[in-house]
Amino acid sequence: MKLLDYLNRQSRGLVIVIDLSLTIFLCFLDYLSGPDIAFAFFYLFPISLAAWFLGKREGIIISIVSSAALLLPDFISGRIYFHPAIPFWNIIVRLGVFLVVTYILAGLKASREREKELNQFIIHDLRSPLGNVMSGLSIMKDNAEETGDTEQSELVELCQESCNRILTLINSLLDLDRLESGKMQLKLQEVNVRKLIESAVAQVKVMASTNKIVLNTSVDENIHTVKTDFDLTLRVIVNLLSNAIKFSNSDSAVNIKVTKQDNKGIVFSVADKGRGIPPEWLDKVFDKFTQVESNKSGTIVTGSGIGLTFCSLAVKSLGGNIWLKSKIDEGTTISFTLPPHDKSYKNN
Repeated sequence: MKLLDYLNRQSRGLVIVIDLSLTIFLCFLDYLSGPDIAFAFFYLFPISLAAWFLGKREGIIISIVSSAALLLPDFISGRIYFHPAIPFWNIIVRLGVFLVVTYILAGLKASREREKELNQFIIHDLRSPLGNVMSGLSIMKDNAEETGDTEQSELVELCQESCNRILTLINSLLDLDRLESGKMQLKLQEVNVRKLIESAVAQVKVMASTNKIVLNTSVDENIHTVKTDFDLTLRVIVNLLSNAIKFSNSDSAVNIKVTKQDNKGIVFSVADKGRGIPPEWLDKVFDKFTQVESNKSGTIVTGSGIGLTFCSLAVKSLGGNIWLKSKIDEGTTISFTLPPHDKSYKNN
């Protein structure tokens, strides 16, 4: 998977060079080994790479080149067949197989791209009606505050919090592809760390209150600012806080801590006292669409499977690292770093 992700991020020219180099290398091995060892199967690797990452046309070209490469050692070595048409027949058969593989893979990739575009279109269009709902809720909240209707105001706040969570999910889905491909545009600026934490807490306070969770914050006094993308980092923290609240037991606390780590920048940690994550899931929670079930007060709670994936990709795009520690019935702590910067700390 890492190799596929790497190739997805590379230019077409580099993939073409890799394909041709691999084809030439296989041709050389075929020539050295002679007729005793067959290499035809291995040519499917460069053909598959071309069809999947470059397209049908390039896949056809590599198929033809591979077929010619299979014929070349026979001519160079002067191998004699009982009929002169046999090597050409072999090449036609191999080319046919190569072309079938090329058309299948190119078709699958095109179908996947169309499906992805459709999903992106649908997800993007969800933001417009959601924005209208949020605007209406804002007006309702203002009216409730003017009339002093506390119960209605709290109910509207709960609805606004749910809408914000949906909006966060939509934005995460839209940004996953850009983060995976390394094409996410970052707006790096000097960010006040305390303001960043306060903004994140403000977005989840209603959710925390509803779940009877206390939010505790702790920021080292020598930490002042960090150079990062405010919105992206805020979404990471909100995601982590939302997960911590969702998987915490009622009447417990979620702790947000920001500390300075020597030569590793600033460390942000979100800790809960929930059910914890089973050991067999610890290496999988950052994978896309991985859902860890948690039995909370007799109710099975699951995540969307993209929140932690988004957090991992976002933190890495900012130059940091993310990790977690968890024990069953003791809770989970997820931490991430932002790289050091000359003006990251007040004392520097």
